[in-house]
Amino acid sequence: MSNPAYFHRQAIAEPGLLAPSHSPVHLRATAHLYGVTAPALEHARVLSLGCGTGEGLFPFALAYPEAQVIGIDALEAAIGQGQQMAASLGLTNVTLLAQSYDNLAPEQGQFDYIIATGLYSYLPPEHAQALLERCGGLLTPNGVLYVDYHVYPGAKAQEIVRDAILLHGHAAQSQEQLRSSAAAALTLFTEGVSGANPMANQLAVVAAQVQRALDGQVQASVDPFACNPCYFIEFAGRAAQAGLGYVGDAQALAEIPLHMGQNVSLTNSLLTMGQPATVKQQYLDFATGRGFRQSLFTTQANAEQTKPRPDLARMKDLRWASGAQRLAANGQEQGATYVNHLARGLVTTEPHMVRLLDTLWHAWPGTLPYTTLVAVFMHAEGLDDSAARKLLDKSLLTLMEHDLVHYCLDAGPYDRDDDAPTRPLPCVAVSAPAPGSDPAPRCFNLWHEPVNLVLSENQREMARRLGEGLSLLQVNTAPASTEVGIIQDTSTLLEFLGLLKRYGLCQGSAASWASMLGNALSASGGQAQFFGLYSGALARQCLNQRILAANAMRGGLPSSAESMAMRIQDLLNERQFDKAEALARQLAKTVPGASAAWEPLAVTLCNTGRFQEALAPALQMLDLAPARAQCYIILASCLTALTRTSEAIGTARRAVELAPKDANAHGVLGDALCAELRYKEAQASCLTALALDPLQEKARTNLSKILMDRGDAEGAVAAARAAVSIAPKALIPHNNLLFALNYSPSASAEEVFEAYRQYNRTHCEALRATWQAHTNKRDTRRRIRVAYVSPDFRQHSGNYFIEPLLANHDREAFELCAYAEFVAKDAVTARFERYFDQWTPTAGMSDSALAERIRADGIDILIDVAGHTGGNRLGVFARKPAPVSLTWLGFGYTTGLNAIDYIMSDEVMAPTGSEALFSEKPWRLADTNFIYRAGTTMGDCGELPALKNGYITLGSLTRAIRMNDKVVRVWSDILRRLPNARLVVNSNSYRDGPMREELAGRFMAQGIERERLLIGWESPPWNVLRNMDIGLDCFPHNSGVTLVETLYMGVPYVTLASRPSVGRIGSSVLNGIGRPEWIAQTEEEYIQKVVALASDLPTLARTRAGLRAEMHASPLMDEPAFARKFETALRGMFNTWCESQA
Repeated sequence: MSNPAYFHRQAIAEPGLLAPSHSPVHLRATAHLYGVTAPALEHARVLSLGCGTGEGLFPFALAYPEAQVIGIDALEAAIGQGQQMAASLGLTNVTLLAQSYDNLAPEQGQFDYIIATGLYSYLPPEHAQALLERCGGLLTPNGVLYVDYHVYPGAKAQEIVRDAILLHGHAAQSQEQLRSSAAAALTLFTEGVSGANPMANQLAVVAAQVQRALDGQVQASVDPFACNPCYFIEFAGRAAQAGLGYVGDAQALAEIPLHMGQNVSLTNSLLTMGQPATVKQQYLDFATGRGFRQSLFTTQANAEQTKPRPDLARMKDLRWASGAQRLAANGQEQGATYVNHLARGLVTTEPHMVRLLDTLWHAWPGTLPYTTLVAVFMHAEGLDDSAARKLLDKSLLTLMEHDLVHYCLDAGPYDRDDDAPTRPLPCVAVSAPAPGSDPAPRCFNLWHEPVNLVLSENQREMARRLGEGLSLLQVNTAPASTEVGIIQDTSTLLEFLGLLKRYGLCQGSAASWASMLGNALSASGGQAQFFGLYSGALARQCLNQRILAANAMRGGLPSSAESMAMRIQDLLNERQFDKAEALARQLAKTVPGASAAWEPLAVTLCNTGRFQEALAPALQMLDLAPARAQCYIILASCLTALTRTSEAIGTARRAVELAPKDANAHGVLGDALCAELRYKEAQASCLTALALDPLQEKARTNLSKILMDRGDAEGAVAAARAAVSIAPKALIPHNNLLFALNYSPSASAEEVFEAYRQYNRTHCEALRATWQAHTNKRDTRRRIRVAYVSPDFRQHSGNYFIEPLLANHDREAFELCAYAEFVAKDAVTARFERYFDQWTPTAGMSDSALAERIRADGIDILIDVAGHTGGNRLGVFARKPAPVSLTWLGFGYTTGLNAIDYIMSDEVMAPTGSEALFSEKPWRLADTNFIYRAGTTMGDCGELPALKNGYITLGSLTRAIRMNDKVVRVWSDILRRLPNARLVVNSNSYRDGPMREELAGRFMAQGIERERLLIGWESPPWNVLRNMDIGLDCFPHNSGVTLVETLYMGVPYVTLASRPSVGRIGSSVLNGIGRPEWIAQTEEEYIQKVVALASDLPTLARTRAGLRAEMHASPLMDEPAFARKFETALRGMFNTWCESQA
């Protein structure tokens, strides 16, 4: 076994005044492991010798206000400063005295705990022995003394460093000169020691210890050059002479040879057979080279009950806490990385360790009893009591070895059974005094951990407000929102609350913490971003009550309500959302106290895209049944849809904890992880869900999406086909299949089109029976009612291509209507509304209801601008509610629907002869199918980077889905022909480290050096483009918006004309700006065109300087001209209908 915490502590040596290892909470619990019953803490008397400013006493005094704490130090200045600090914290149970350690007298009374840290080894031997004797006389009969000190053999290195310092400073005339020369001498061991020196590591450790002393990081009353180490066996003898009995080390595992290695344990056992515990420990020091000890003693009478080594079976009597927080995995498929606020961490792939740390994090900074942790293991792993205890013991020992866990014998310093309100610790408010004011205590938590955190003024103001008992929404200092119904932003407050929890900087009961968060969520209608914290707070309460899961049934609904709930589900299946919502509201009103009564309403609102509104009933569900997994599943789905992914992941993980065998819980977790682009974790969750239930639709759907996002188009096609085969009537799996096939480098154009035709046969053909004759007036001269159907009338990259048309439409000739499918409005939505004569939100409307609305509105031409992208309403188009329909933009390819008459395109994207690859009739616009309006924040193009760099920078802003093996091979060939060139690939697909390295590995397999590849994510990408010379388009699916942005930043790109029409987007754009010479027809021609551009820097520089002006003068950016030709096409389509069957 390893014990990294032991070796870390040896490297640090003296723990300092503020440290968990000598807190009374820790000392009482550790004594228990050795079989010693130490005094209770609530009314304990504690004495600290060499206390400095007393900061090591403040956490205990705050947590136990009925206890009495006395600190003694020889320096009056330190005591005076400490007294001011204690007063600023409002402590009335702390007494700090400036006096000699020789003056300890019985009249001061006896103490339950005496702590001497950083003192013993720096006293002359006779004074050190006297100190032990006085401590022995001041201990209560079962009191505990803590002493730390330097020991041989490790301290031999200390003597070497000391001798070198004395030699280097032999001419020093003052203490200050000695310190200055000492600092210089330390470089011998930090920079100049030979690697062949067998004591190199120990010398470096000691040098670091001395440097900390020189920097004032240890007690000012000790002389770092006057250390008097000894062997442990000698110290134990001196303690015995003082009437003290040895208990053990404050770090219990340091006493167990097995935790230093198998060979260490075996040899120690053989050599010390029949010897007392102190001899065994001395041999252990020899074996480990130990240089520092933290020993516990008690009275000799009380020591008779001491065990020879820690009894780990007694861990069952303790309560446990850990502030190790899970980090976003850096490419891990299983397991997780945990780090606490002191930067101590653990990477684990063991599910039981993940479960333990996640459980302890819920309770942090509070504790959980061993028995509760056993129950968690039994619930999650399906183990019996014995197996669960064995696994738990192993896990706890690992955390102890990594110094990632606290333990206590009684309720911990944060555990409160009452309704004590949540308040920041006093040190939060006073740890940063104004200039010129009294010194402030270092920030700390009640586990005696130093907190290295600098709060902003805004955060201090929030702490002040929280301390006054204000509600969270009153604590929030963010500016009020100007939008009706929108609360002020809570992200800054969320960060502050997260810091309070992470660092353990607030007191109060678990109930008050949960109530505070829940009230804020309720008052904000779920808009406050606290669901992640709230899920953890509810988990803590459930764990405190030993509630590990709730009944998965409907929560005891009466039979009448059960039938109502079933009827609501039937209506949802029939997509009769209006009726379902009305009945769901009635059910919630009928049985408001049942969690399951709110579920249908939340589900109905989610199904109609009203995710923000769904949060209120989801919160009701949660509050009524905080241990019911289904509540968290629904809530996580809502939060994911609202892109509140961090909260969604937290709530989904809680669902998995409550129902580890529920495929839906794992599926919704995969959904949330995927939305945050944490692909490997998402894939692992989906695979777990499918292992539990191979028919789990969400997991199968997400798996194909994850593979797409990770760049595995072929794998995504296979996963999507599997999902379609299981749920052939489900829309999303089929849409995923079409999407993936568009990017597949191996699929032919005919194979791709056949999948679209199959979509039409499966989902749309039967709706032909609902078609009705259109009664629109067949008058070619009248004003035409044109309607756009889109989910993207909001902040969206596609707006650069549709807004120029909408802004330039002839409103005299065309009456414009919008059918807007979106979750929430934003500033762009408000701007877009002005472009239309009629604006109709469609979220919540069924396809049939919306089709009837369109028919009733008398729409002449219905335009789809979504294709098969998310939020599309192709089910409406399949009902043919308007006489003329067309598709434009969206997927950039056919919809597959026979019900749609036209696809707006051009001769390049849909060349003559390709008609058989479209279900619609291509209507070809002149020059290009696109119009573009540049954003206002892009800035200037800048000069050609190659002129100053001396090499060409190639680049792409593509997502991973386009980076297939053909693209990698062709781009690698270009890099080989341009041996000095660099390649930049920039997109959010590559914000994940493993994704970056995976792509780099594919190029390296082609012989391209890693240093030539710049893969990452910078957004917005304008500086990336300013540093790019030539753009590279992908194939068989071209890039889209980023190609036009590349050109606008003065960067020409080369494209390969591939299959219609997604493989010709790049060609259409180039044709639109009059640059067809950058279009290649073969891979070899593609390579040659790039090399030719790179080989003529003067021409490339002129192109860069003039490209933006070319674009402004081209059809691609001539907004009025594009609007006129688009309207001419619309008029032609309408005239064709008027003349048919006239």
